[in-house]
Amino acid sequence: MTTKKLYRHFKLHSCCLLLLVIQSQCNQETPPSLIPYVPINKIIDLNNLPYQRLQFDGGFVYEEGGFKGLLIYRKSAGVYYVYERACTNNPRNACEVVKADGSGFFLQDDCCKSRFDWEGNPIAGVARFELLRYRTSLSGSLLFITN
Repeated sequence: MTTKKLYRHFKLHSCCLLLLVIQSQCNQETPPSLIPYVPINKIIDLNNLPYQRLQFDGGFVYEEGGFKGLLIYRKSAGVYYVYERACTNNPRNACEVVKADGSGFFLQDDCCKSRFDWEGNPIAGVARFELLRYRTSLSGSLLFITN
């Protein structure tokens, strides 16, 4: 192959690769940033009666705060997850609120029928993005929740 042919061959492959990269970028879905930012700086004492369910692995409670409320979940001793209850499908829709299923095996939104595992990942329904999770830290019996 001559140098000119190699150069044309290289240019053709480079252009094809560039088009593939551009196309893949256009096809990627971006998560909706539709959940309004609401400052969270909450401290709860896990020894208080309303939070006694959080003294056991798998326990959860609902709490005020965030955009549509918080769901506080104890994964294991010292590991707590706090989720925004706004469903990631259409968080501004008033009826799209996540709650624990009656079986306790998953979280769900009765409005859009989306389901999430306890790690916040979508497992069924139309929601494709994980639940918004707030930061937590534990000091003794005090659970700090921030964003």
